[in-house]
Amino acid sequence: MLLRQTLNYLPAQLVGPLAQFIAVLAWTYWIAPSDYGFISLMLAVQELAFLIGMSWWTHYTVRYLPALADPSGYRRAESGVMLLCALTQVPVMLLALSLTGHIAEPGLVAVTLAFAVSRSLNNHLGERARALGDVTTYTIVQLAGPLAGFALGLAFLELLPDATAVIAGFAVVQIAILPVLTRRQNLQTRLDWPPDRDLLRGALAYGGPLLVAGGLGWLSVNGIRLVVEHGQGLVQLGLLSVGWNLGQRLIAVVATLVTAAAFPLAVRQAAQGGTQAGIDQIGRTAILLFGLLVPAAFGIAAVSDPLIRAVVGAEFQEATRIVLPLAAAAAAVRNLRMHLADQVFLIAERPRSLLALNAVEAVATMSLCAVGLAWAGLAGACLGVLAATCVCALVGFAIAMAGYGLKLPLRDIALLIAAALAMCAVVRLDVYPPTNLGLALRVAAGAAVYMALAGLVLKPMIGPMLAARRNA
Repeated sequence: MLLRQTLNYLPAQLVGPLAQFIAVLAWTYWIAPSDYGFISLMLAVQELAFLIGMSWWTHYTVRYLPALADPSGYRRAESGVMLLCALTQVPVMLLALSLTGHIAEPGLVAVTLAFAVSRSLNNHLGERARALGDVTTYTIVQLAGPLAGFALGLAFLELLPDATAVIAGFAVVQIAILPVLTRRQNLQTRLDWPPDRDLLRGALAYGGPLLVAGGLGWLSVNGIRLVVEHGQGLVQLGLLSVGWNLGQRLIAVVATLVTAAAFPLAVRQAAQGGTQAGIDQIGRTAILLFGLLVPAAFGIAAVSDPLIRAVVGAEFQEATRIVLPLAAAAAAVRNLRMHLADQVFLIAERPRSLLALNAVEAVATMSLCAVGLAWAGLAGACLGVLAATCVCALVGFAIAMAGYGLKLPLRDIALLIAAALAMCAVVRLDVYPPTNLGLALRVAAGAAVYMALAGLVLKPMIGPMLAARRNA
């Protein structure tokens, strides 16, 4: 079932993130580092605004809407709640614009607010669709903004060559698809106010701690941007952001090949067979997730130099060489924790455990990042984030395994790491030409070695899955 659901979500998980990956690289040729830094910061602040304003409702929706025997109360409440949640994000964006000195630019302020509110609504409706198994609607959300928004932003750059054009492209497309998403999910557009108080209390009881945990998690991922911008300004933030964005996005794309389908499946297993059944399903996801993320992080480090020379604008290359491998390593460790240990806490309905872990991680990340920046510049800042991420991941897995019964296939994970090391050895051989063809040959040779070795580990799991899919 996991493999079938993963294949259903594959277009959304590959094409949209590929467009985002291309955008990260394209902007290095089209805009200045200061504009790149501003766009990167606004994207990060929008994610924070979503966490503050709407994530509690989204978490409740994903966890409980599929299992509601009578969803009528939820449906009556959701339009009003979504509208209120969206509007609460406006002050967050205005504060960020003020702190960066852009509050006096009315055009930029308007498109930034439109971008933030529409992106949050799109994200929520996409997660709602995923929770209900509506692959088509989820795919629309994942593809429209990254593809059409990116293309429109490029067109706008011909008229207005700065950050306003890029943000406006995404905002226009995100607003345009909202009626489509509303219609496909049969949302009640008439406001029914006030919503049911018991429903809201239940949503806040579950989603409230996750809202705080999500905000702390945001600091763990994006705190480095705040530290660098405060310490060294928007130009250095722009130089950092290329490698940081690439590392985070590449790893996130790989992770979602499995995770888009995994958590809803674990929720259904928990609803049918109890909490332990859901946790066991998360454990079965572990080998696939490790099997993808370990070679991704190792491979990015192994090919970072020729990759950066081939695809990154010259002004950004030096900083990206430093940042990219460290960003990918931190993202891989954090995604493993998020999609395995953290989800155990969600299935077990223990969001406060997740809150405590994220609080420790946020404090450690900001502290070690600031110390690292003062000690060794961008490299030190990235190392500080990586150290904090690794320590908190170890703690999270220890709690999930000892306290909640998560089972990890440790022997198989060790074999996958060995296969990834063999892959790196092949990739780093000095036998490839220093051209784009040589880069392609490195990647192909490394992938072949890893697939051959990892296939021996994964075959006992994937074989029955494929057989079940053929018989379905």
